[in-house]
Amino acid sequence: MNMAFFMNMPREILLLFVLILSPALFTNEAKNFAAADYKLVETLCHNSETPETCLRCVNNAKGANNSDSVGIATIVVNCLNDKANELAVSMKKLGSQTQGPVKLICQRCAEDYGQHIAKEELASSKKALVNHKYDDAEFAVNKALSFDLACHSDLIQGSKVPTSVFNDMKIYEDLSEAAARIIEKL
Repeated sequence: MNMAFFMNMPREILLLFVLILSPALFTNEAKNFAAADYKLVETLCHNSETPETCLRCVNNAKGANNSDSVGIATIVVNCLNDKANELAVSMKKLGSQTQGPVKLICQRCAEDYGQHIAKEELASSKKALVNHKYDDAEFAVNKALSFDLACHSDLIQGSKVPTSVFNDMKIYEDLSEAAARIIEKL
């Protein structure tokens, strides 16, 4: 078709023509964009030792398809934060149900997950990501992991700790490793 064809068309028909074609154009573009973003997510998560955990985290997050590498790192840190808050609640509950040394460990771990990990270190990591201070972001993720590992080590020696708590700790550790690997590639 040449330009003269469009010039002689009434505006309403031209508008209708554009509206009919535009969804097909935009749909293909959106599919290509989503595929490219998924490829980025897949590449970044496969840099970690547990890509399945990383992919599950990112795929469940809103806006993941529109994220760059920093956005994906932030999403994984947000998943870490959510898991730390879950563990803080679990530790507080477990501490209220046990006695002796396990109770004290759980109380300390509840404080570590809620305050030191979620409110301090992971908040610091997110802020560093926003400010493009990637070494600081990775350092904060690793420091938060050290609190988790101390709790995990102390609880292994204790009894009456549900398997679900250890499973959540393992997920936290997997996400920490994934976040650190993604951030170090930035």
